[in-house]
Amino acid sequence: MNGLRDMLGEVAEHAKVYDVTGRAVRVARRRRHAARLAPVAAAAAVVAFGAVAVVGLRPDPPVGQTVVAVPTVDWLPERLDLPASGPDPLPATGPVGRGVLVYADLRRDAPAPVLLTEDGRQHRLAQPVTSAQGASHTRPTLSPDGRWLGEQRDGRYVLRDLTGTARHQLTEGSSPVAWSPESRWLLLTDNLDEDAAPVRLDLTSGERRQVPGVDSERWQPVAVLPSGEAVLLGVPKGSTRRTSLELRLVDAAGAAEPTRFQFELRLYLRPAESVGWETPRLSPDGRALLFSVVELADPEQGMPGLDHGGELIRVDLTSKAVRRIPLPYADRPGPPAPSPSPAAARAWWNEPLGYLPEGVLLRLRTADGQGDALQVLDPATGAVGRVTELPARGPAVEFVWPRGS
Repeated sequence: MNGLRDMLGEVAEHAKVYDVTGRAVRVARRRRHAARLAPVAAAAAVVAFGAVAVVGLRPDPPVGQTVVAVPTVDWLPERLDLPASGPDPLPATGPVGRGVLVYADLRRDAPAPVLLTEDGRQHRLAQPVTSAQGASHTRPTLSPDGRWLGEQRDGRYVLRDLTGTARHQLTEGSSPVAWSPESRWLLLTDNLDEDAAPVRLDLTSGERRQVPGVDSERWQPVAVLPSGEAVLLGVPKGSTRRTSLELRLVDAAGAAEPTRFQFELRLYLRPAESVGWETPRLSPDGRALLFSVVELADPEQGMPGLDHGGELIRVDLTSKAVRRIPLPYADRPGPPAPSPSPAAARAWWNEPLGYLPEGVLLRLRTADGQGDALQVLDPATGAVGRVTELPARGPAVEFVWPRGS
């Protein structure tokens, strides 16, 4: 019993998601012996790597232009302000306007998550259903177009049209995995039944289809394409450095054989690096996936964490091309990088949140929590634009989920 309690705490602390039952417990068991992935910035490692030529690590040069446009995201506010008192509850019926983001406090007995809409209003969502350990079974989610809100409410997982009256109710324990870029499909798993097949929900009709042939110990559902095909990621066996990817595209209707992909990534990884365990982000055109890169430390120390990730690897499902995308970090090898925020301390890093038409959405995290912000990276040029200033970091905004994330 103590081992299970420790495992659930591990999920809440390190995986930093709401899922703590069913699938998440199984994933935690599988990953307890996985390599710990954390930043390693020792000078000796830099010198050692300096003698190694790895073609894939060279960042792509800017494409024939001398002036690089700074990317922006028009639908995100310039700053996120916390209300002086708790926001009013989300109206039970009727349109309220498209959502922009949800922010949440994950402490036990904390206030419910809060929805921010395009007109700047904030609405308190339902209080999450929690386990005995105080962590929620699932989390709220917004579709990429901001129209649909998913949340646990009254013992069901409810998808609600924020611009109208449509509503879809799923069983308790249903947990969102990923949206399709055009917001038609939502891929879900069941956190209360680890053997249940993933479900693809059609938001236009309410139709639900189980994704066939998914061995939960062998394949992890990670995305859903505009075509409706589910993307499955092969789960490595045992404790190993992850240097290759095995993917399958599965037709939820069962009308076609799965399409298989294999990507070998050793040329794009340093000797001490691995592909991370976090769910990859699907590009807006549905053609490519972004995977995190993390550095390998002691395999016996636990499971990886997104906060200390490195850069990104983009794999194209159409052309099969692979590209490494650098992210600005303060603790990368080499001369100290300039702080992106006047309030940021020496230690800061960017946490990927989503893949938007405007670029890769990042959360800038600072060591003292005083200079956090949402930023957007143009993966083609490397230009970074500051989008939203966040309040001084505390439990209330520890988690920020913009549209589609």
